[in-house]
Amino acid sequence: MKKILLFALLVITLTTIVSCKKDVEDDGVVITYAAWNLGTEEDNNIERRLIAEFMVANPDITVDVIERPKQVDEEGNESDVSWDEFFAAQAAIGKMPDVFMSDSVIKAVMNGWAEDIMSIASADAEYSLLSQDIRDAATLNGKLYALPQALYYMGYFINRTAIGEAGAGAIIPTYGISYEDLMAAAQADSRQPVIGGDGIAGIDGMSNLIGWLPAQYDSSIDWFTYGANGFNFDSEAFELAVNEQKKYFGAGASGYSNYVLETQDNTADRYGEGGPFTNGKQSIKWEGSYNLRDWIAGTTNEASGLYGADIDFIGTPSVTYNNVTNHRIPVVLDYIGIGQGTEYPQEAYEFAKWMGFGSEGYLKRLEIASNHPEAGAVNFAPMINDQAIVDSFFELYPTLVEFKKIVTEHEDFIIESLAKTVPGYVAVRWTAPYNAETNMAGVFDMIIAGELSLADALAAGLNTIANREFNDAKDSLDEVTGS
Repeated sequence: MKKILLFALLVITLTTIVSCKKDVEDDGVVITYAAWNLGTEEDNNIERRLIAEFMVANPDITVDVIERPKQVDEEGNESDVSWDEFFAAQAAIGKMPDVFMSDSVIKAVMNGWAEDIMSIASADAEYSLLSQDIRDAATLNGKLYALPQALYYMGYFINRTAIGEAGAGAIIPTYGISYEDLMAAAQADSRQPVIGGDGIAGIDGMSNLIGWLPAQYDSSIDWFTYGANGFNFDSEAFELAVNEQKKYFGAGASGYSNYVLETQDNTADRYGEGGPFTNGKQSIKWEGSYNLRDWIAGTTNEASGLYGADIDFIGTPSVTYNNVTNHRIPVVLDYIGIGQGTEYPQEAYEFAKWMGFGSEGYLKRLEIASNHPEAGAVNFAPMINDQAIVDSFFELYPTLVEFKKIVTEHEDFIIESLAKTVPGYVAVRWTAPYNAETNMAGVFDMIIAGELSLADALAAGLNTIANREFNDAKDSLDEVTGS
């Protein structure tokens, strides 16, 4: 009952908002925008400033931010309603925001929130400059339901300063290094403590191998073995990746405890309290490029363990198997959608592009960050490989010479953010039951720990279960998209 009343209140509130804006809409093009990264009007962060600059550049278009309604619980505590409730209420009155941030393209399509914008994007020369992998990620059955708002790379950071403190024979990894050479560097770039806390950690991220490594052994599959026809846990590529990851989590893990962080249980004694990398005590660390902003800031902050450190980002290494070398780098995409039924699809598209991949908006974003550092920083690299834009971004981060190679040279990606665009992925990876006692997340943990062989899991139906979940979800999606 409480949920029903809340939903009714939201509908009434939003209906009032819509009617109050009718007079404004009669005077020109007004598009509405809903997003969770806007902060408050008083904050006037980089996102709100970028919206204002769009209206300066497009004086015939007004962007009206829809602030998320509040809810009050029985104790009088105020909080934002969930985005799903907010969007459902908007859809109920036939007034989805013209443009909105989307945490799941699949959900937006299934709920009827997103408009197909393929015809508009196909006519946009700048959209065609995006990597094919990026363009395909939000294309479902030939229809495009979202644009990339931000792109982040997954892979390995390096701290050249920490590497230099590891001792004689240390190796500085670079973009394109092979997997074997990366692991050799991790061993060379570690140092056991002389006194408590002054050690140097070699590498972490071994728990992510079954995500990206199969796609390096076999370029026809993507993150976590996803391919055009479903999941491929019965593939040789997945078996090879499982065996590699098991080395660091199974019975022989102690053999790598000198340099692989996940195999160590006394890290405070080795590197001091806190995270070894942020303390300046780790040579190679797995993470997303969205950390660059904070970590680079730490290099100039005397209170940070990274103060004075020379850090960079090299992505994932290349892999050679059966005389074929693949070098693919995982990426995470954030999306921005166009509301279904918008009266102004072209204007909504132009605004979404401005807030995301478009070069004009991105340059303005960099300008705001440079002139108003209090409004926030730019923490994602440009998605379009334009020399002027790339140079402007790296003026903010001049030490990131390896990362610049990725942004300017790399074209082959692994889409990591499958939960947003692949039907059934969440069930396949985590929630679907494998048997009466174990879900899918649990069975993959057991395989990596050596408690269950991959062969036995496959014999018990692992791949069949995964693709049943995928195909059931895909069938539902096909019904909605008319395929």
